[in-house]
Amino acid sequence: MFSLNPMYDYTDESEYGRGEAADRMELLREFERAGIGVSAMKPFAGGQLLDAAQSPFGRALTRTQCIQYALDKPGVVTVLPGVHGLSDLHDLLGYLDATPEERDYSELASMAPQSREARCVYCNHCQPCPAGIQVGLVNKYYDLARVGDELAAEHYRNLEHHVGECVGCGHCDSRCPFGVTQSVRMREIAAYFGM
Repeated sequence: MFSLNPMYDYTDESEYGRGEAADRMELLREFERAGIGVSAMKPFAGGQLLDAAQSPFGRALTRTQCIQYALDKPGVVTVLPGVHGLSDLHDLLGYLDATPEERDYSELASMAPQSREARCVYCNHCQPCPAGIQVGLVNKYYDLARVGDELAAEHYRNLEHHVGECVGCGHCDSRCPFGVTQSVRMREIAAYFGM
């Protein structure tokens, strides 16, 4: 299983995804040469690519474009997007009937990132947290709640440890491969949820 989407793969010589796209592509080619099928996860980057306000490209992509992007990579045989219910599943299955024009993601070539802001992609390289906070999960629930997912907000409220317990030690900051200053983001999340 492999996280794969345009946001993870976007790279230049800046902060976001530094040097990883070429390594990722070579690994996928190795899988393909060895006859190993890849199941791609996180095709929507936790929903960020579907929301112009959160997308590093400043424009939203469609689910169909993101799925096709992942399927076009070497060795990828299936894409496993998150499903939030039956209607969500029906929307995702619409990919099967999508036209070539709807699957076309070539507009990515004309998109430039609007921001070099580091973004959490829920990879959990920041773990373990000395305070027991599930940093990646907290970030995911926060991002989803901000776009209206009340279930994600409820999941956050039901966590054993909340970001208000963050001691600001910086452990997560030093371990983040995407340059996110999680200790600052923890305060932002605590203010949003009030805990």
